[in-house]
Amino acid sequence: MKMSLFFVLYFSLIIPPQKKIQTSQTFHKQDFYKGMLSENLIEVNALFISTKTVSLPDRDAYEGALLMKKSDLIDNKKTKLSLFRTGKQKLDSTILENDENCEFRLLRLMIQENAPQILGYNKQINEDCILIKKKFSSSTVLLQNIILDYSKKSKKLKLADF
Repeated sequence: MKMSLFFVLYFSLIIPPQKKIQTSQTFHKQDFYKGMLSENLIEVNALFISTKTVSLPDRDAYEGALLMKKSDLIDNKKTKLSLFRTGKQKLDSTILENDENCEFRLLRLMIQENAPQILGYNKQINEDCILIKKKFSSSTVLLQNIILDYSKKSKKLKLADF
C-alpha cells in the first residue's frame, strides 16, 4: 500500500500536468488574409487546420478559399484539381446563401483573379467588384482595411474606386 502510494505521488510530481486542449480559439481575420496572400504551403495548411477548430459561422467560405489557395501551391495535378473543386463548392454555396456578403465576395474575387484561366473560375469578377464597392462603406473598419490592402494588388478592384 505504501509502495503504491509512493509511486502515485512520485509520478504525479515528475510528470507535468497536461495542458488543457483549447477547442474554441478566436478567429483573427488579419491572420487569415495574411495566409490567403501567402505563397507558403505550410502556412496555408496551418491556417486551414486552425480554421477548422474555431467556432465560426459560415466556416465553409473560409475553408473553401483556403482549399483553393492550397491547390495553387501543390504540384500534384490530380490533387490540385480536386482541392480546387472542393473549395469552389464550399465558397460558392456559402455565397449563394449569403448573396450580399461583401467579405465572401472579396474571397471569391481574390481566388478568381489568381486562378488559371483554364479553370474558368473568372465569370463573377465584375459582379463581385460591384458588390464590394457597393457594400464597402457599410463594412466594418477591419474589412474596409483588408479591402483597401487587397485593392493595391488587385487588377480589377482599384483603390480609386473607393
